[in-house]
Amino acid sequence: MKQGNSQKQGTSAQPLAGLKSWQAAAVCTLLTAVFFRDILFRNAFFWEDFIYQYYAFRNFAAVSLAHGSLPLWNPFTYNGMPFQADIQTALFYIPNLLLTLAAGSGKLYFLWVEILIIAHFVLAGWAMYLFVRDLGLEKGYALFSGVAYMLSGFMIMQLIHETFVTQIAWTPLVLFALRRSILRRSFFWMIAAGLLLGHSILAGSPQFTVYVLLLLLGFFLFELWPVIRARQYGAAAGMSALAAGAIVLALGLTALQLLPTAELAGLSQRAEISFAKSSEGSLRFQQLITLIAPKYFGASGAQGSDFWLQGSYWEYWETCIYAGLAPLTLAAAALLLLKRNRTVLFFALVLLFGLLYAFGDNFFLHSFFFSTVPGFDKFRVPGRMSFYVAFAVAVLSGFGLKQLFDLRRQSPRTLRNIAAGTAAAGVLVYLCAAGGVFQPSPGARNFEQIHAVTVHAAGIAALLSCVLSGLLFLTWKEILTPVRLLLALIAFHLTDMMVFGYDQNNGETNPDAYYQRTAELVNFLKDDGSKELFRVNSRVGGAMILDRNQGMVDRIFLCEGYTPLALQRNYPPGLPCYDLLNAKYRTDVDNQKQTAGLRTSTTYLPRAFLADQDTVIRDETAERSFMEGPAFRYRNQIVLEENPPVRPVHDDSAPPGTAAITAYDLNRIDLRVAAARTSFLVLSEIWYPGWKAVVDGHEQPVLRADWCLRAIPLTPGDHTVVVSFEPESFHRGIILSAVTLLISLAGLGVGYRKEKPAARVVP
Repeated sequence: MKQGNSQKQGTSAQPLAGLKSWQAAAVCTLLTAVFFRDILFRNAFFWEDFIYQYYAFRNFAAVSLAHGSLPLWNPFTYNGMPFQADIQTALFYIPNLLLTLAAGSGKLYFLWVEILIIAHFVLAGWAMYLFVRDLGLEKGYALFSGVAYMLSGFMIMQLIHETFVTQIAWTPLVLFALRRSILRRSFFWMIAAGLLLGHSILAGSPQFTVYVLLLLLGFFLFELWPVIRARQYGAAAGMSALAAGAIVLALGLTALQLLPTAELAGLSQRAEISFAKSSEGSLRFQQLITLIAPKYFGASGAQGSDFWLQGSYWEYWETCIYAGLAPLTLAAAALLLLKRNRTVLFFALVLLFGLLYAFGDNFFLHSFFFSTVPGFDKFRVPGRMSFYVAFAVAVLSGFGLKQLFDLRRQSPRTLRNIAAGTAAAGVLVYLCAAGGVFQPSPGARNFEQIHAVTVHAAGIAALLSCVLSGLLFLTWKEILTPVRLLLALIAFHLTDMMVFGYDQNNGETNPDAYYQRTAELVNFLKDDGSKELFRVNSRVGGAMILDRNQGMVDRIFLCEGYTPLALQRNYPPGLPCYDLLNAKYRTDVDNQKQTAGLRTSTTYLPRAFLADQDTVIRDETAERSFMEGPAFRYRNQIVLEENPPVRPVHDDSAPPGTAAITAYDLNRIDLRVAAARTSFLVLSEIWYPGWKAVVDGHEQPVLRADWCLRAIPLTPGDHTVVVSFEPESFHRGIILSAVTLLISLAGLGVGYRKEKPAARVVP
């Protein structure tokens, strides 16, 4: 009997010891397919920002590239703005580039974008498996960590923000490569870490780039500290050089994106945000209860919203800290190792930091970073720092699972107490809900509805807690073998997350149908657009004739759009705004009938015209005031902010000449101009650094006119004008990125040959 027990205990340390890396990936794929089966079988569709923003980005990029045009500029949104420079477009992220292959018909089918997002859940799980294996845990425990990460509340809630999910899916793999680099003193892994980090940055979320870099810094210092304590300063210097090398390579690789983005950011509406704005989406202290009952305060998703906590409906998913009951319980068990395991201590601190930062203006940490650490003052929604919570809980859950079996052998009473505590926690939350804790007073008008929502959520949490407690009791009684417990916990976690968020992103709106609902109007505008260039004012207040980013989908010039990096100057001030913007069609709203429709303007200016009067006003306030006043004769007068190289010759008796656009592409406009006298060619196109003009083969300056438009000085006569977008930031960046990539690929080959054969094996 003792021998049998000993045998059982001996195998308990390594469930699924024969698991191969590809098999771990297969498990992650299977679980992901089960979770997203309605999407994959076309019974549901991703919703919200996926439709409004990210699908439009992917479609525009893929279709443009498929037709041989690199979309540096997007003329269809906000009267025109940089496309590639907006990092969220993730133009050079390799999986996005592959979408080009599916866009040959002139349209990118949205299912390909959904599959791409779903594939990153698999990547997240497999990458976490590799990382936790490298931390020293056995394969079965590492597999659970991978499952816990890819099916965490954070990943599920943020799915509609494609760039978030695609970027953080790579984070465990970046840490894996960085750790191997600094611990093995490996040049090969340094380059691998740099390439992985750089590629993940290209996925397109500057906010999570900052968060990931901070995590990498913390992890590097964690690994460096024992070396410094041992006074091995030479080794510490080598580790520092390798870590710095990885960061430098990542920045060099992404220069083609970061340099244009930095230029755009300084001119965008996000150049500066207030602390109050940055604190939107802060976690509240009472939301700690959602660690156990995630829908205690209601929910908000594709099926509707009953989220009753004061704030916007979107705060539900932006402040989600739910990681799953099983990972949370196992992470708590791992805390018993705090004094004996440095890795557990580090990730416990990561978890704590992420939680405290997520409190935003409810705790001092966000304020400190906002005011002192570069980069943190550019982003809102501190609740997104719960990414650290999801990441740390996933890692700790692997250590906690191993600890369970150690406790069964070494301290059965502790394991029994964990099992009992798990059930007690769920029951306590249910009692809190039944007692109205954190809810409005019973006399409140909507108390009954809120109370019902909360009690239902707490009841589910209590039931799941008791089931999980039962599994732990069976482990304590040695009824469940390690393999069976591991499989049971994976099945439990999948069930838990399906109850929590299976239909969170399962919308009923087919993106094809969504954009086809205005097909008749779109066809009319495109047919009219084949005769002349014009813009459409498609939105007034909350009334939208066309969707905010539909211009990118249907190639219609819209005055409106939707992206956080919209330019500060994209609308001229004053009543002539839409005339100057070449808006032929404008939205009218009938407030009494609650209807909206398009009307045709008779006063709009053409996309290109000549003006022979100028006024120079260098002060922005004075410029705005002048353009809003009656003295501004916008049809033949322009307002400049600097002295032009030539002055126009005004003559009221005759027009200054004619201008005609002969060819129009994303990054280039060709014109034929007949100027009767010295004047300015005015383009109803948004001014931005990088636009260059060549007149009869000679470069001319492109001046900012009328607040945000372009003007080119011309002498009398007939001219051929070519205006092209050639941003220096992009050209410098692409050279730097190309050089970095070539050096990295050469270095990988050299480094790989120097790697010891045993060190080449991936767990």
